[in-house]
Amino acid sequence: MPQTNPGARSLLEARQDPTDGEGTKYEGVITAFQPPVVFAFREVDDLLRIELQNTSDGCRMTFEHTFDDWSWASATAAGWHRCLDALGMMVNKLPPEWPDNGTELREFYREAFDSN
Repeated sequence: MPQTNPGARSLLEARQDPTDGEGTKYEGVITAFQPPVVFAFREVDDLLRIELQNTSDGCRMTFEHTFDDWSWASATAAGWHRCLDALGMMVNKLPPEWPDNGTELREFYREAFDSN
């Protein structure tokens, strides 16, 4: 059964090694935190924001990723597309699948962004 109430679960503390195994350290600064509906953070020059809203038929998640380097737009959109597809599968208690569609998605977003 999908989670339809963003207040039904609490956020838990998570710990993770902030390196990529090659010595690169990743750090972020939390810019908004209103559990359980808003979480935003800045990593380097990128700003990411996740917001949950109750709707009449469930819950809507709004995801924003703001960044300056437009040359990464189609690759970034394709990557998040795949991640959010997997999240949807997990929320609906399905095993996440990772189809080999990165190239197709990058091209889709490249064309979509170029047409605007």
